[in-house]
Amino acid sequence: MIMFRYFPVICICIILLGSTCAADNTVSVGPSRDYVNFCASCHGVNGDGEGKAARFLFPKPRSFIKSPLQFATTTNRISSASDIELVIRRGIPNTSMTGWPTLTDTQITTLVADVMRFRQAGAKVRFLRLLTVTGDITSSDTPLLTPTQQKDMGLYISKETKPGATWSLPRLPEERLSISRGLEVYKQQNCHKCHGEDARGSYGIDIVGEYGFPTFASDLVNDAYKYGRDRGSITRVIQLGINGTKMPASSTLTIKQLSDLTEYIISIQNTESTPLTNSQRYQRAIGNLNKSP
Repeated sequence: MIMFRYFPVICICIILLGSTCAADNTVSVGPSRDYVNFCASCHGVNGDGEGKAARFLFPKPRSFIKSPLQFATTTNRISSASDIELVIRRGIPNTSMTGWPTLTDTQITTLVADVMRFRQAGAKVRFLRLLTVTGDITSSDTPLLTPTQQKDMGLYISKETKPGATWSLPRLPEERLSISRGLEVYKQQNCHKCHGEDARGSYGIDIVGEYGFPTFASDLVNDAYKYGRDRGSITRVIQLGINGTKMPASSTLTIKQLSDLTEYIISIQNTESTPLTNSQRYQRAIGNLNKSP
């Protein structure tokens, strides 16, 4: 824990002295009491997504160590402190991630810091493993890093965890938006190959998620949208994709195409959605739950 807390200072000292330094390869960064009380049962004490309740949940809790955070409002798709705070306060619809609106601002700030420390610790471990694979170090457990390697590690951690500029909604085209053109874009972009011809989700389509578990492309008509159903949120998800999922970025779409596709998605949404249980979400993902009328 001390190593991570004072890591930037240590790096500067090492570079100035021109010597080598042992790098700790653990991910135990000492979570706060609030994290242990509110988060560890699902996300694990070490932030690895393997808490005691994780085996009962679907989709599985996020690993803060190994996996990217899905909700991000930044152009580089790396979650900011504000993004993490929003997820903690509001939760994620149609998952077991509940919101915590009764937590104090101090508690929320503490939990955000815990998550960000886990992210940095995980990036450090990945970098050390890369050096092991390339043969630059013999072991990632307690390696001696040169000043250059220390600097490279700092750059890698920053690249993996530092959020970029906040994404902003492109200015809508002057031409009137078209639902029919949006449907054409939906097909041209092959959205139907995951979400279905009728946008009701990936019924009859086998999709495997990042953990090797089956996953389900959202029912765009009836499901609650995990990261917002307003125009800005839908446009952002289409343009940037969702990190750690099969939802790709559509960065080559013109503003007109992007706006028309968003208009189509908005037009097919039901105003109310019925949340599914963990069992129902799993059964749907493996093809055992039929499409509702």
